Amino acid sequence: MRRLAIYTTADGDEVAVEVADDAIAPGVTTRGGGAGGLVERTQQNLDDVLAHARPAVRSLLRQLREHDDAPDELEVEFGIQVSLEVGAFIASADSSANFRVTMRWRQPGPGGGA
Repeated sequence: MRRLAIYTTADGDEVAVEVADDAIAPGVTTRGGGAGGLVERTQQNLDDVLAHARPAVRSLLRQLREHDDAPDELEVEFGIQVSLEVGAFIASADSSANFRVTMRWRQPGPGGGA
């Protein structure tokens, strides 16, 4: 069954996100979504939920940058899956993640520019 959760953003907008959970989380209001789906309104803020993935990205970057032979350019691709139970978690980039993220960093050139 397809499950959608309606989150509020920090700006007060509402966003419907397909979630990975099978069970109904506590504090969630549900209603039928038609065609075998379920729509749930959550009290969680989408910005707060997505912030759960930030520590993993920071940790990965720290590990990659600490090498003496760090590359001139670094690109990381990963997926972020949203869950009512755990918030957001890192998913395979080739999975059915809610968000597919590609981040790229370049070492500054000799003149300080990238």
